[in-house]
Amino acid sequence: MTHEIRKRIVRPAAPEAKERHQLIPRQIEQELPELHQWAKEAAAQHQERVAVGTVLTAEETNVLAAMDDYATKHSLQNRSAVVREALSNLLGINIARQ
Repeated sequence: MTHEIRKRIVRPAAPEAKERHQLIPRQIEQELPELHQWAKEAAAQHQERVAVGTVLTAEETNVLAAMDDYATKHSLQNRSAVVREALSNLLGINIARQ
């Protein structure tokens, strides 16, 4: 199989397409204050917990599969429990199972 590099054709977007592409960021920007307020209220209701999030790329879906497999094999309820267990082992600290 040959890997031929083709020259990319760049054309300006039609006005309708430009408007569509600008619409979503504007909507998100308008919703941000409401989302921030919601997040603060939700956090205030759960002060005993601290959220830690991770975003994985499409290439890292094998990590999710491994987490799910580990959870099944070790009778853990969910991925959060897998992360707590891994951190406990990695950092050498005792984190109670939930």
